[in-house]
Amino acid sequence: MDSPVQMEPPNRWQTLRDELDFWRFLIPRETVQLAGRHLPLEKLRDLLPKALRERLRFGLYPARVSDPLAVICAREHPPWGIPAQLDPQKPLHFVDPPRVSILMVTYGNWDLTALCLASLQRLAGSIPFELIVVDNSSPDDTPQRLKELEQSALLPMRVVLNRHNLGFAAANNQAARLARGDVLVLLNNDTIVTEDWLPRLLAVLDEDPQVAMVGPRTNSCGNEAALGTPYATVADMFAFAKRYTDAHRGGRKEPDMLTLFCTAIRTSVWQEVGGLDEGYGLGMFEDDDLTMAVRRCGHKVLLCEDAYVHHFGGAAFGKLPPRKYLRLFFHNRRYFERKWHTEWKKR
Repeated sequence: MDSPVQMEPPNRWQTLRDELDFWRFLIPRETVQLAGRHLPLEKLRDLLPKALRERLRFGLYPARVSDPLAVICAREHPPWGIPAQLDPQKPLHFVDPPRVSILMVTYGNWDLTALCLASLQRLAGSIPFELIVVDNSSPDDTPQRLKELEQSALLPMRVVLNRHNLGFAAANNQAARLARGDVLVLLNNDTIVTEDWLPRLLAVLDEDPQVAMVGPRTNSCGNEAALGTPYATVADMFAFAKRYTDAHRGGRKEPDMLTLFCTAIRTSVWQEVGGLDEGYGLGMFEDDDLTMAVRRCGHKVLLCEDAYVHHFGGAAFGKLPPRKYLRLFFHNRRYFERKWHTEWKKR
């Protein structure tokens, strides 16, 4: 794994230019959904430097919100129809060895985690997998609930409870060290999987040994994998997923990058690139970093058009105060650019 890059103190004017570039496509007319909360425009302006507030005052930047990476839509909890509890009549047992190790990092949001785990149980299919969950010191009762679920043996899962929040990269690396599968699947806890999601991701890896990493289509992820999704209930979501994946059966696309809300990667390639770079701290830009590392090693990265996973988005970063979110975003963007000697571009 690359050693952490020593960051220089941020230049004041470079920071302002970063913020100008960042905010120019984030300012809506009346309200901004930032970090999972609604902020009145007046409050948002108070967060910005005076020079930038003046620019906004005179309307120099158009009102458009287009980047799910930065603007996290307020999460609603529709009547998803998936019970939050796992079905005791359908236990899934460990298979030795598993082909797939699913890695999940949690930090609070037990309601979303329960939905994700329930969908995993009901839509597991025939692929033997193990689930490794690393909790980053959740402030709610997630750790207790995870341990109870582990003891219930309803899922082939192992739970690791951290005393401190190690960040997204470090927690996934921690889980990967325990994994036994030939393929690792990084799966966010704010997702709901759909029918045949896992077999179809694996099919992409099986078709071409040069393909090292693959991700599904989704509703929200911050890049071209996201689709315009007209659904509002779980029934509509599953119906949409089936229509789309059936219409794009066998479809493959080479994306600019993959987002780690759901990504399958060969374990051998994960070890080759050294896992995730823990220099990104709490998170953001690990997606770009891993995609870049895999490609620099000569491997292919593909988007699977006939697999779909719903992503709520913003479950963890939505809890960050706006200023902290912005500091993390710009710090990690500069870290990425200096590491790879390239300019990061919004997708």
